[in-house]
Amino acid sequence: MAAAQDTNWWWRARREILAETIKRYAPTLPRADMRVAEVGCGTGGNLPMLAQFGEVLGAEHEPEALVQLRQQYGDTYRVMQHSVPAPLPGPFSILGMFDVLEHIEDDAGAMEWVSRQLAPGGIAVITVPAFPFLWSEHDEAVHHFRRYTTDALLRLVPPSLEILHTTYFNSLLFAPIAAVRVAMKLLPKRPAGQAQTHGTQTPEPFNSLFYQLFRLERHLVPAHRCPVGVSVLCVLRRPSD
Repeated sequence: MAAAQDTNWWWRARREILAETIKRYAPTLPRADMRVAEVGCGTGGNLPMLAQFGEVLGAEHEPEALVQLRQQYGDTYRVMQHSVPAPLPGPFSILGMFDVLEHIEDDAGAMEWVSRQLAPGGIAVITVPAFPFLWSEHDEAVHHFRRYTTDALLRLVPPSLEILHTTYFNSLLFAPIAAVRVAMKLLPKRPAGQAQTHGTQTPEPFNSLFYQLFRLERHLVPAHRCPVGVSVLCVLRRPSD
């Protein structure tokens, strides 16, 4: 993750899509009053992007990820070791969980937890991998419990949160990615513990091509609903009292 987060097409383009989404739905508060958290921040690749919106906190379970984060960013960002459902030092105006929910066994409980971390009027931006039929050894390698449809994700939203927007994304590349994932199911399965992730470096010129294609969705995803995609995005808000 540390090696790929600044150069890999998926990480870079997704970051731009998330930034445009947050700009559209974030509370209209002065930056000095905005508190931002990323839950499951990994090695910190999203923290510079999130810092444009307000004071940012990175929360991460894995100690090794925090070591990598501090090696790259030093003390630039406030970070802490954390696991859901422990409370965060909130409440927050913006809370991001970017491809984290699928790693949590009790995902319904995690969504209830999200509501408790938000300030009134605060938003949560959540992304998860889409469609169970796309399950592959990548999901096993990165310890996913599940993949989601939009309906399955929305069923987890507690009554205390308002649904502002939901859509599939990574749609322009959906067909080739789905074809590869389905084709891989026909190959001999690797022994347990040897599954490999796809989230590493992509050779050029494909890395640049995929980046330019995926980043086009920053104009589409924040305001429109796409019928298919490799991922799901959902924006939730805790209503003002």
